[in-house]
Amino acid sequence: MGFFKKIFSKKNEIEEINTTLDLLPIIIQKNFESEIKNLELEVAKQISELKYLHEKGKSLLIDIQKKEIEEENTRFNKAALTSKKQIENQLIKTLEKINPENSGKEINEIRAYSNESYALFINEINSFRKNITYTSVYLKDEMKMLGGTLQEIINKLAKLNQLFFEKKEIFEFEKIKKRIKNIEEQNKEIKKSDELILNKQKDLEEKEKEIKLEEEKIIELKQSDELKEIKNIEEEKSKILEEKQQLKTEISSMLSTIDKPLQRFNALVKSGRWKIQKEKAELLENFITNPLFALKKDVNGKQFKEILIEIKKAINDEKIELKEKEKEKRIDALQELIAFDFFEKVFWKLNEIQKRQNEIENLIKKNNGLKKINFVENKKNEINKELNNIIEAKKLEELKQQKLTDFIKEEKEKIQKYAEKITGKNIKLE
Repeated sequence: MGFFKKIFSKKNEIEEINTTLDLLPIIIQKNFESEIKNLELEVAKQISELKYLHEKGKSLLIDIQKKEIEEENTRFNKAALTSKKQIENQLIKTLEKINPENSGKEINEIRAYSNESYALFINEINSFRKNITYTSVYLKDEMKMLGGTLQEIINKLAKLNQLFFEKKEIFEFEKIKKRIKNIEEQNKEIKKSDELILNKQKDLEEKEKEIKLEEEKIIELKQSDELKEIKNIEEEKSKILEEKQQLKTEISSMLSTIDKPLQRFNALVKSGRWKIQKEKAELLENFITNPLFALKKDVNGKQFKEILIEIKKAINDEKIELKEKEKEKRIDALQELIAFDFFEKVFWKLNEIQKRQNEIENLIKKNNGLKKINFVENKKNEINKELNNIIEAKKLEELKQQKLTDFIKEEKEKIQKYAEKITGKNIKLE
């Protein structure tokens, strides 16, 4: 049984054709040759018969034009006469529109003619059906013969359409050839895209090398004497800023002992319930918000001490209300600040700190090492931007290429299925 099974299974095997996309139309064309020839012969026969029917229809219409409608009912007779004239005019025009002499010579032209003529003829006949009815009352036999001929024309056009429909694969072949040509164009685009991606990759590698070189320069600069010097200067700057902050904290701590009367006195001044000079009012505001800035304006603390005396007076006059124990405590704190040497203990220190800070800032400005590093880092950042732009462009091109590849794959599958249907063989595209 195995022997017979082997023989019969061989007969059922479908032949496989290995080919390329550009040679596929030739293989399909060979399968169509006999079918196209038979279709052309049958179409020629149908067109010949259609020409005969068309001439017959025109002849019958001429006979109807010559016939006169006999008078019976004047009103109805008038309507029939009008209908007859309309039918004659409309049918002459319609028959001219579907004249098979204008069907063309190529099979595709005849296919287009039959489709258009069938739709047009049906539509035209339906539009003057009422006129046909009126005319048929008086010219019954003539209209019957004409109607029969027109129906034969419709049937013949329908027959042509059916022939073309049954062989639609032949006409789809033209579309398939266009699809194949389109794939060839898309393949060219993919090749261009490949070159573009390759160039982008080269640019990418070049930019990465440039970045690496700049990074090496930065490492080298950081190890230079100029940068070592700037590092020491930066450390000194940090110490100075710490001293400045510490001094600010000390002043804030001192002022915190009189914060409540200071704030309340400021409110009295702003409301106009306690009058002091405008310059002192502004200085009071500065001492609350930024004590160091205020001391730069009032180096000896002379005006501030005058303000403190005013605050002390306001407390004693009970314009600033405080509990007895707190009152005593705040007055002592005010007295202590009035006696405090702001110039020696604050302004002089602050001035020295600021002087050292300015000197360090000048040293930093003069140091070329930092400028060199900044220059190289800026250059590296610019190269990085260029690198990111190249990466983005490469990604977009790869995405475009992927879409093209997917499209070609789908199109090839459709073409392959069509070819297998026509040839009855398995098609393998290389």
